[in-house]
Amino acid sequence: MNQDEVTGCPTTAAAPTVTYNGLTFVPFISRKEINARVKEIAAEISGRFEGRCPLLVCVLNGAFLFAADIFRELTIDAEITFIRLKSYDGMSSTGKVKQIHGLSEDIAGRDVIIVEDIIDTGHTMAGLLDDLRARHPHTLSIATLLFKPDSLQTQISPDYVGFNIPTKFIIGYGLDLDGLARNLPDIWVIGEQAEQSTTPNKTMRNVVIFGAPGSGKGTQSERIINRYGFHHISTGDVLRSHIKRGTELGAIADGYISKGQLIPDELMVKILADVLDNEVAPEAAGVIFDGFPRTVPQAEALERMLSERGRKVDVVVGLETDDDELTQRLLKRGQESGRSDDNIETIRKRLDVYHNQTSPLRDYYDARGSYRRIEGKGHPDSIFEDIAKHIDAIL
Repeated sequence: MNQDEVTGCPTTAAAPTVTYNGLTFVPFISRKEINARVKEIAAEISGRFEGRCPLLVCVLNGAFLFAADIFRELTIDAEITFIRLKSYDGMSSTGKVKQIHGLSEDIAGRDVIIVEDIIDTGHTMAGLLDDLRARHPHTLSIATLLFKPDSLQTQISPDYVGFNIPTKFIIGYGLDLDGLARNLPDIWVIGEQAEQSTTPNKTMRNVVIFGAPGSGKGTQSERIINRYGFHHISTGDVLRSHIKRGTELGAIADGYISKGQLIPDELMVKILADVLDNEVAPEAAGVIFDGFPRTVPQAEALERMLSERGRKVDVVVGLETDDDELTQRLLKRGQESGRSDDNIETIRKRLDVYHNQTSPLRDYYDARGSYRRIEGKGHPDSIFEDIAKHIDAIL
């Protein structure tokens, strides 16, 4: 399609570019990719709010197509309403948020999901969150089609992200340039900007594998790595590597370990951040966290660290097995490997620690819609196929 400069509307002639207000745009994200991601987000929302009736708050004008498509894909009862905000003038953010049309529904005690087209600086969303929190919803979450982590100037952390993208100006699928181009089914980027990066920065997925000692985390982590090419981050391996290499962080960690003290959560997160920033290959499909977090405060610290990088925990694989089965597995492992810590007394202590400190993570992640229960009994192949279904859903 080429822009008809006289009428200001696109013609129907097929072409690999569109032109609006003298700017030429090229394809960036296809309708097929958008459709696939919308289905995934709708499935996540349906799973999290099953048995409830969430209220989708669509931010007009840009998010109307995204919100409508998500709403149609939901498999649960839900309601939708609309608000109108303004923070853009042409191609740049004004930095000011003006609410043109407010929310009339009573949202006190309700599950509210803000549906936005794009988050860049985050100032618009921060103002909206403050307004909605004052109305006392039961839960408040954010679904955005596009997220520009490099432009973020606030602590906004979307719960559902369609695509992470670089700092570029885009149009189509509800996003406009001075009122034009909203009806384009795909998303387009200015041609000059596309030369720097012609494809969106696909989100690197983050998976946490969670379970009691003996639940099979190591076995299943290895299978995930082999099938999906994820980078494996095991806290034990990471610590030993930093200490062996004599890094500054490793030296600090060794100081705590040598005194028999626990490594502070803040230090452990810094070490994990160093791995993410310097050791994970850019082409990796994702990262699997094994052995961290172990407590809710650690989960919160991990969430903050990932949010600073425009990322989040996408799915938590919970291997659930009863204590009798776990005890038998660990005793058998002790007999076969000669591990001195796999004895009945130590096993009971380790399971007690797990139930008191680590199992609350189940509720923490379940409340965020990311926890996936996996039956830990059975053949490892069958268990892995159950895990694979949930990982496939986020890729």
